[in-house]
Amino acid sequence: MEEIYVQIPAYRDTELGATLIDLYRKARKPHRLRTSVVWQHAEGETLPKDVWSLPNLQITAVPSATSKGCNWARNILQRGWDGEPYTLFLDSHHRFVDDWDVMLVDFHRGLHLAGVRRPLLTTYLPAYFPGREPGSRRKQPYKIYPLGRESGILVRLTSYPIPYWTTLDRPIEANFASLHFLFGSGRINEDLRFDPQIYFFGDEVITGLRAFTHGYDMYHPHRVMGWHCYDRRSRVPHWDDHPGWREQHSRGLAKMRRLVGGKIAGPYGLGRQRTVGEYEERIMLPLVEATR
Repeated sequence: MEEIYVQIPAYRDTELGATLIDLYRKARKPHRLRTSVVWQHAEGETLPKDVWSLPNLQITAVPSATSKGCNWARNILQRGWDGEPYTLFLDSHHRFVDDWDVMLVDFHRGLHLAGVRRPLLTTYLPAYFPGREPGSRRKQPYKIYPLGRESGILVRLTSYPIPYWTTLDRPIEANFASLHFLFGSGRINEDLRFDPQIYFFGDEVITGLRAFTHGYDMYHPHRVMGWHCYDRRSRVPHWDDHPGWREQHSRGLAKMRRLVGGKIAGPYGLGRQRTVGEYEERIMLPLVEATR
């Protein structure tokens, strides 16, 4: 049983069609994929004809004007999980290596057999540039590091190539999660329900914290699994269309502060396997600093 539920929130992205086609084309077992997309599009925006014939693909079309953000879309996608043993969270602007699906399952299974009870594979993929394909693709896997704060809260991450990656024979331990590439057991969709009130910035840090407290161990693949388009010229960011995003983001920051403080329970709260303090000790940083 190697079925993978692939989840893609897409907002006004001209790369979505090519991403979906490459996702299936590069999979060794495309018949074992079930892909769900929340396609937030403006009037007149379309998808290539080839996309509609891809197997086991569900596209939920939503007018972009009614969208409430990326995590709102992710929350919708998680509700579509139907018990598949694996799940993969992606963005809508990717390219993939050959046999990416088998590689991920093998890496996950290998970690589990090595004693990791709940492994998560996650990374910032190296970059590609749509106008210079495929020669622009970077060739190294990356490790994620902390970068910056807002209102005292760690919200921004960055990445650098993994040293000596060619000598590695298994994924390496990770401290942070990427939401453009996160693979693990389908149970993630129950344990780590995305909070639609968290707008965008900081959601990866919060996801890593929540995964850690639920007993998941994060790992970076030691091989390149695909490529991500960081250049936003091929898409319209949600905040360009929604002038109220700053207020939504401010409310999300306040909620993140409460979450770290242990003041949020329920489906969007922390787990009971580990504590916030243990996570901060691991990353050697406080998640929230006192504001003046």
